[in-house]
Amino acid sequence: MNGKNLFFSIVIPLYNKNYSIQRCIDSVLNQSYTNFEIIVVNDGSKDSSLEIIKEYERIVLISRENKGLIASLNEGIEKARGKYIARMDADDISLSNRFEEQLKIMENDKEIVVCGSWINVFGENRKEKISKYFQYDKQIKANLIMSCCFAHPSVMMRRDAFLDNNIWYDENFKNAEDYHLWTQLARVGKFYNIPKVLLNYRFLETSITRVVEKEVEKRYQVVKNIFQEALNILDTNLSEDEKKLHFIISDNMRTNANKVLLSDLKNYFKKIVKANDKLKKVDSGSLRRVLGRRWLYNFIFHKEFNAIFSSYFWFGVLSVIRK
Repeated sequence: MNGKNLFFSIVIPLYNKNYSIQRCIDSVLNQSYTNFEIIVVNDGSKDSSLEIIKEYERIVLISRENKGLIASLNEGIEKARGKYIARMDADDISLSNRFEEQLKIMENDKEIVVCGSWINVFGENRKEKISKYFQYDKQIKANLIMSCCFAHPSVMMRRDAFLDNNIWYDENFKNAEDYHLWTQLARVGKFYNIPKVLLNYRFLETSITRVVEKEVEKRYQVVKNIFQEALNILDTNLSEDEKKLHFIISDNMRTNANKVLLSDLKNYFKKIVKANDKLKKVDSGSLRRVLGRRWLYNFIFHKEFNAIFSSYFWFGVLSVIRK
């Protein structure tokens, strides 16, 4: 990395997080690399969050009425002056070397537009668990076809990728705005995940992801269009039944709750693999391992032993071993 003069911006949306925002900000101020600005977008908090933030001199504060998460993220990025945008939620805690590690990756490879990391998930009445993500661009792009590929609050992004390509978080994809963003940024550069924990992620039963999972149909209507957009690179149109199948197998909780016919799953995977073999848009081996992992999860949850006779089962095993 070129010296200590590299300046970047940290964007933190804030809404009613007086119980966690101080610890979040303190974890940022205790970083090993310190040449940054902290932009906090107070989205109309009704608790004491704003008063806590005002105690910090280093914070660039945007405070106004409630407009929602997506508007807050875009406002923060527009306000940012740094070369890179680091994301963080007011619930979470960054490890002290997080930004230094990410800056090294971004500076060493100018083609990388998003750099994430593994996360440690914690919360009340919950055992801590490390969530791991695919490391390399070819793996991440293959996984993007099936599901979200980064822990959103762990990422650092190249600001010019937004400005030069007019890419922003989109209100049309509320509660899945990060997944849609990755499908857009995938077109303009490389992805990377650092294979170590750099963020402690607070799991809340009232978090956006958990709340909307209770409204499955509403969430389906949002993400089915992202699935289609992700598969557009393979020139593949999905039927409504295929979108519903994709929706189920893209998430472990839904896979566990819904049994899928192996024949339907095999035919759908065959369609995706055939399209990619023709157009070669993502790495073939990585794609098969991504699909294999979904096949493996379906087997684990529903114990259909015929599944082990498919090559997808063994691609899934290989994916888990090599990750």
